[in-house]
Amino acid sequence: MPDLNLPAWPVFAGIDWGGENHQLCVVAPDGKRLLETRVSHDVAGLHQLDLHLNGFGRQVPIAIERSEGLLVEHLQATGHAVFPVSPRISARARERYKVAAVKDDRFDAFVLADTLRFDHAHWRPLSVPSPLLAEIKALTRDRDRLLETQQATESQLRMILEAYHPAPVRLFSSVDRQITLSFVTDYPTPANASRVKTTRMAGFLSRHHYTGRVPAQTLADRMRQNLLSGSPGTVAGKSFSALAFTQVLQLLNTQLAEYDDAIAAATAE
Repeated sequence: MPDLNLPAWPVFAGIDWGGENHQLCVVAPDGKRLLETRVSHDVAGLHQLDLHLNGFGRQVPIAIERSEGLLVEHLQATGHAVFPVSPRISARARERYKVAAVKDDRFDAFVLADTLRFDHAHWRPLSVPSPLLAEIKALTRDRDRLLETQQATESQLRMILEAYHPAPVRLFSSVDRQITLSFVTDYPTPANASRVKTTRMAGFLSRHHYTGRVPAQTLADRMRQNLLSGSPGTVAGKSFSALAFTQVLQLLNTQLAEYDDAIAAATAE
């Protein structure tokens, strides 16, 4: 249902944001374009943006394909109502006006402003978070980004191992587990791993505090069943890469754990 408590906005704005510049469009309630301009993403540019927007009132409704970042926080701090628009909704809105998917900052800013003019009664402005909530949002969003990097690194390490030394991939439940990474570090080549029998496997598991329930004998047998090897040159090159990616993955795992601790601490408050 439309929000009947929304104010009767005198204008509607759309901002097509960018890394270095932002395109602003302001339209009247009848759809007439009142302002189209470009501002830089720096101190002078944001000051110019404030002057443009304040010319239409102290609180202007603004549609933008962002829900975070310096520009959004600046607009909220200066009193404007920010309406975040998902890229998918924005793409459908552009199709109302023209079919060709040619990037045009002026057109995109106009579409955001005009769509807000039509649909603002069904949209909710972005609330201004408390400092603690802003911290939690920043931590969780950036943890998600770090997780994507961790997953991509795990996939790359798996591909490297499959190309010359697949035994570690088959040994434990996942490549990114610390026990798997420790095995790659201790036995980076098939020749190294071939020396691991039941007794040595048991020592390895004890040394690295293995918490799984698979006995050493089963793991040793599983490793021998998958003890394939690439050519000498491939093994030399790929083992170097495997150790490098193993170190990166260990670091990412540590950082993810630190993010979890920071999020837990912030949430507890």
